Amino acid sequence: MSDLDKNGLRRGKLTLFMGAAPGSGKTQAMLRAAVREAAAGMSVRCAVSGAEARYPDTLALLRDAALPAAPEQGGELDVERLLETKPKLVVVDRLEARNSPRAVRSKRYMDVESLLLNGIDVYAALNIGHVESLNALAGRILGVPLPETVPDAFVEQADTLRIADAPPEEIMRRSGTSSAGEEELSALREMLFRFAAERMDSRLDDYLQGGEAAGRRGPWPVAEKVMVAIGPGPSTAELLRIGRRTAAALKTGWVAVYVRTPEGAPFTGVKRQGDPEPNLRLAEELGAEVFVVDGGHVAWELLHFAEQHNIRQIVVGETLRSRFGIRMRGTLAEKLVRGSRGIHIRVVPGDTGPAGPPPESFSRRRAGAARAREGPIPRWAEYALIALITTIMTVVLREYTEMLQTVNIALIYLFPVLLSAVYGGLGPALFSAGASMLAFDFFFIEPQLSFTVADLRYLISFGVYVSVAALTASLAERLKQQVRQARQREAHTASLYAFSRQIGAVSDVSSLLDGVTHQLARTIGTETAVYLPDESGVLRLVHASSAEAREGGERAREEEVVVRMVYDEGEEAGHGSKTLRELPGRYLPLRTEERTYGVLAVRPRLGPDGRDAPLSAEQQRLLEALCGLAAAAIARFKLAEEAKLAHLTAESERLRTAILDSVSHELRTPLATIVGSATGLIENDDLFSPQDRMELLETIRSGAMRMNRLVQNLLGMVRLESGMLRLRREWCDVQDLVGVSLAQIRDIRGSRRLNVDIPGDLPIIRGDEVLLEQVLGNVLGNAIKYSPDGSEIGISAKARNGMLMLHISDEGPGIAAGEERHIFEKFYRSGATRHVSGTGLGLAICKGIVDLHGGVISAESRTDGRTGTLVKIGLPLPDAPEPPEKRVNEERGMNDGE
Repeated sequence: MSDLDKNGLRRGKLTLFMGAAPGSGKTQAMLRAAVREAAAGMSVRCAVSGAEARYPDTLALLRDAALPAAPEQGGELDVERLLETKPKLVVVDRLEARNSPRAVRSKRYMDVESLLLNGIDVYAALNIGHVESLNALAGRILGVPLPETVPDAFVEQADTLRIADAPPEEIMRRSGTSSAGEEELSALREMLFRFAAERMDSRLDDYLQGGEAAGRRGPWPVAEKVMVAIGPGPSTAELLRIGRRTAAALKTGWVAVYVRTPEGAPFTGVKRQGDPEPNLRLAEELGAEVFVVDGGHVAWELLHFAEQHNIRQIVVGETLRSRFGIRMRGTLAEKLVRGSRGIHIRVVPGDTGPAGPPPESFSRRRAGAARAREGPIPRWAEYALIALITTIMTVVLREYTEMLQTVNIALIYLFPVLLSAVYGGLGPALFSAGASMLAFDFFFIEPQLSFTVADLRYLISFGVYVSVAALTASLAERLKQQVRQARQREAHTASLYAFSRQIGAVSDVSSLLDGVTHQLARTIGTETAVYLPDESGVLRLVHASSAEAREGGERAREEEVVVRMVYDEGEEAGHGSKTLRELPGRYLPLRTEERTYGVLAVRPRLGPDGRDAPLSAEQQRLLEALCGLAAAAIARFKLAEEAKLAHLTAESERLRTAILDSVSHELRTPLATIVGSATGLIENDDLFSPQDRMELLETIRSGAMRMNRLVQNLLGMVRLESGMLRLRREWCDVQDLVGVSLAQIRDIRGSRRLNVDIPGDLPIIRGDEVLLEQVLGNVLGNAIKYSPDGSEIGISAKARNGMLMLHISDEGPGIAAGEERHIFEKFYRSGATRHVSGTGLGLAICKGIVDLHGGVISAESRTDGRTGTLVKIGLPLPDAPEPPEKRVNEERGMNDGE
């Protein structure tokens, strides 16, 4: 615990804005952050003067910010007055600056230290070259000394570290100086990023070590993928399971890679051992991403794949063999260990064969290990190796000159020539040919120990040496180029295949764009940004591959202008195109034949020389293909949304029309009846007898009840659709439900006969009595409506299989084949019954209420030899026993003469 904490005082928080060099934008970032704090109500004082902010855009920002200036004394920060006013935040630029000799403190960072000790937060700006431990290295990079420094101990006290970064070209343009070039600035930027990464690691270690008492456990696993090298051997299955457990323990993803080598290829020793397909299928079943890579050298291909996909752990199988065999041939694990740089190799011993692909020859292992290193070996080392091999061969051949003869020695000297041509190129091959010729001439051709050639026919051999070297080197270089192109085409094809599979699975534009940027970053290594129009047609940055791609500034504004032009014209622009080819980036429209949906901005990566690396023709074709796929997928999403909206609109219009037609027709008839009957009673009351008046009143009552049923159905449908309908469950007697329903239809039954068959020992059910009565009333109402007068309506009930089954039959026209599943839909009317008035809501409401009770309802034509419809209603019986209440009114309302 610090002294401040012991005394109950608060130490101020230091936020350090660091850049690689002057012009990186750290002061602007600091001022913008201070403006946001001031807008939030914090008391801010700014110690950034116009003399220090020498860049025009920084001066403009400083004027626009209008932050209150910090007090000064003799041109230096007046710390004492700041301590009196006690602002919440002080903004300080150039933390490394030296104060005047009259100042109390010699360095500006000492003033900041005083402010922090008194509880004042500070925003400060600093270039990486002024950190004390990095000052000498930065001076060597720039070629000029940086005299002022800030101690590392002070920098490490910063609570927050914010990196202000810009491309080298932008830094050079803003600074207006030529003291640092692109390469120097790139080195300083790398130094800055490494410093930030090391500081983050240090903070994490301190946190984990200090958090043990608080119950925190560490270290935590990082999200690095695990790769399993698989082969056709039977032990690969166990290797895959180990890889799966390793990835699960690290809480990360994992991949399985199989290197497919050509059978019988020279210098590989590769022989087919079995079919790898079962192991590949097992890897997919275990959840791995499976990759099949073609190549001649298994270890190098695995290491190259790991580097390309940022994999830091490789799990490989190893078969125990004799020590002699390991020395002579070398194992896959040994080659991986020797060729790996920063990649952890986990070797799993096997006992039934190699878990990985078959081992290669010693020469191929050496070549693959050399290529697996970060860069090629120096050229002088190649020439030195050739000279050493030629010397050793000469010494050995001198001992066996008489046995081998001159012709065979000349052929033996071709071996270093061929090897140099295959693995070194044209220069080493010609050097090897020259060294072999000179050694052969000096030591083996008469006169020996002299470069004189007595037999001129040997000059033909020397010409053959040079020709073989040149021809083999050119053929080897052409083959390497073809291999690189084939590997690139394979990666691009795999990228397109993976993306095409992904767009079939994604369901939103955001996931699609994330897939586009991921594929481009993995195959090309570029920063990408996607612009899409909003509802008002303004292009917005909706997705970026990195935080740097989202940063604003002058570059972002320039990019927005180019993006708008590309979007409006539908033509690509930027480097490699016909429009604005001097721009470093590439801007491609996401376009189909009908329209343009957005713009993909591709920002090139920096090459080894620090300049923008141009895209190859194959990469440009990949960009165009990905843009086409992305545009087609976006069009599919847009069309799906439009089709869904059109369907909803059409459905709403259909429902609206059906409701208006049904309601207007159903209301018009009873209203006309009620109005006519009421008008007759009012105007011609003297003309009607008591019996006539009673008939008119019955007509009014019938019309009112019909309107009441219509309104109840409409309200019931609204409650069902909105989810507002709630059941009030209580014990219900089926006989009571049927009796109440029959009483409701008494006035519309006419002369139809009722055949009621309900046993007296039926169990009671739990349900909403009012809603169940509405169900029975609607079904009985339909039976009356669609059956002729004088026909019979049957009602029966029985318990079966835990359900109470109610059957209601009529002698109407029945249901046409194929309409059984439609009659419970809203507003559905059968073609055979359209002459009968109705809204088509009654049975839909019945189905909704029965479904709420957990029951079933169906309708079908009668199968007992009569015409008509049979409606079946099934309601679940309760598991609990019935309450011991005595049933009453067992025969109430059950007689036909009721």
